[in-house]
Amino acid sequence: MIPTQTAEPDDRELVETIRGGDSDAFEQLVRRKTSKVYALCYRVIGNAEDAKDISQLVFIKLWENLEKYDPQYAFDTWLYRMVTNVAIDFMRNKQSRENAVNSNLRLVKTSADAEQGVVVQHKEVENVFNEVSECLSPKQKTIFIMNQMDDLPSSEIAKILGCRESTVRNHLFNARKMMQQQLQKRYPEYARLWRSE
Repeated sequence: MIPTQTAEPDDRELVETIRGGDSDAFEQLVRRKTSKVYALCYRVIGNAEDAKDISQLVFIKLWENLEKYDPQYAFDTWLYRMVTNVAIDFMRNKQSRENAVNSNLRLVKTSADAEQGVVVQHKEVENVFNEVSECLSPKQKTIFIMNQMDDLPSSEIAKILGCRESTVRNHLFNARKMMQQQLQKRYPEYARLWRSE
């Protein structure tokens, strides 16, 4: 006899189960969404420890606000909105606390094997992005990341952030322009690469 496999419940079904009082279902939802939430937090914030803290805060807010979720909309859209709101609030608070402290980019030169060179390259690009994106508002940075790194279209970002698609396009245009100016000023070699793409 072949054992029957039970299909995993989709997000909406899980939410209904949680609303019915099943805390195990919430743990399942958290496990399912942790990597996605953390990845977005990390890309927006640029710091692993802060991204972990924000991810935990997102899941606390998720638990507190689950009754507000409307199942006629995709759960991920609602969750993305929550993540971006928490991350933007964090960045605004951090900027006001630190008064936008500038970090210095240290170029790491290594003669190690090619694999380590790739890791160093990724870290260098990440450092350049973090430094250059300091000129952006939290909302501009979030929209840029969702569009360029998560490949979300403007229409989806507009749904997530609860704004017009034209607003998203304006933020994207301005973010690209400001970052290109910063690249030109600080790292002209990267600015030339960007223009040639």
